Amino acid sequence: MFDTSVIEKPQEVVIENAENQFDKTDLVVLKGGFSTSDHSYRFEIKSDGAGEIFYSDFAGDSEEFAHEVKVEKLAAEIEETIREQIVLQSEENALESGEIETIREEISAEMLEEVFWEEINQTLEDPFFRSVYDDGEWGEEFQTERGTVNEFVEFLRLCVLTEREIIAGNEDYLVVEAETECEEAGVSECSYYTNRLGELVEIACEFYKPSGFRYDYNDGCYDRNSGYSMSSESVSVSLPEAARAPVREKMLANVRLREKLVQMEVGEEKIKRLTAF
Repeated sequence: MFDTSVIEKPQEVVIENAENQFDKTDLVVLKGGFSTSDHSYRFEIKSDGAGEIFYSDFAGDSEEFAHEVKVEKLAAEIEETIREQIVLQSEENALESGEIETIREEISAEMLEEVFWEEINQTLEDPFFRSVYDDGEWGEEFQTERGTVNEFVEFLRLCVLTEREIIAGNEDYLVVEAETECEEAGVSECSYYTNRLGELVEIACEFYKPSGFRYDYNDGCYDRNSGYSMSSESVSVSLPEAARAPVREKMLANVRLREKLVQMEVGEEKIKRLTAF
């Protein structure tokens, strides 16, 4: 449901002949609500670009935000939609005042919630509320802008197979993370690492341009991003498996790695250094 109000001058929305008339005012305020996976909230947006989300019935438990919604235009669109629906339903049966008010409440609530999710939610300083329509996975799968994920993983496997020596330690995998809005693609902090592998992974990421992310729960409110952290999706290659590979397979991998690096237009001197077996 939405209301209109003014500064220093009260305003009413009057229904006349199935039409809602907006008076010319200094400030228009639209009041609506939205539901997340856990809670329901009220919010309001004003024509001066200010807005507020109310978390409970206690005064002061709210969040102010700025927005770029054209409130006057939205109010007119809501009124027009309400008018059209009233006219449409009136053609079948005469509507009582209670039925007209129900139409008004349902349409305004639906349109304002749609505006919140499409235009407001993603602009909040502490983004964002999670819609009830979001399903299980929250993010994007690991993907590559060039080539395929399988080709990317196969290149990483060639890199591991051609390592001169794999030193036993706590890290049993080469783990490569995709690019996100927060992090560049590259070797994970929990990955096995050598300078050579780091250089090869950098070449691979520049060529294939992997991306993908998920949101992992951290702490705080389940509805908000403050309770989640963006994490890169990743792929991995087993080091013990590569270490057990026969010498012939490793030598063949070195030939294939050289061919791949040539295709990626890596300099000859760098190729010689990275494929010295």
